Amino acid sequence: MSTGSERRGATPGLLAAGLLAAALGTGCIDTSRIGNVIATCPAGTACDCNIIGNCTYDCPGGGCTLRCQGTGNCFFSCAGGGCEMECQNTGNCINTCSGNGCAMTCTSTGNCSLSDCTSGCTSLCQNLGTCTCSVCQ
Repeated sequence: MSTGSERRGATPGLLAAGLLAAALGTGCIDTSRIGNVIATCPAGTACDCNIIGNCTYDCPGGGCTLRCQGTGNCFFSCAGGGCEMECQNTGNCINTCSGNGCAMTCTSTGNCSLSDCTSGCTSLCQNLGTCTCSVCQ
């Protein structure tokens, strides 16, 4: 028998705080919507793009992973080097790696490119469009 003073389950504020903490603790930017996204990826984290629209990600600290799976275009720059670019989208995937040592895997239906890399970059091209990397191994 309830006295009216007991509470069952989590309070809405506590639930919201827990969800926010869980989202921030992953270190991953994940977009699953319609529109365009421009974001900076913290060093060593993953940025996922699975939208109808365009994603532009910058990884100044290096060591990031970009996963592009949406129906738009992805633009990724890695000034810190050592990034992985996974292009599985239906649009274009345009990547720059001025920090060197990046790897691009392209299985999309669009075009893929990796530029501004002077050493240590690799590419695996299995896409339907063009795939370019002037200094890739």
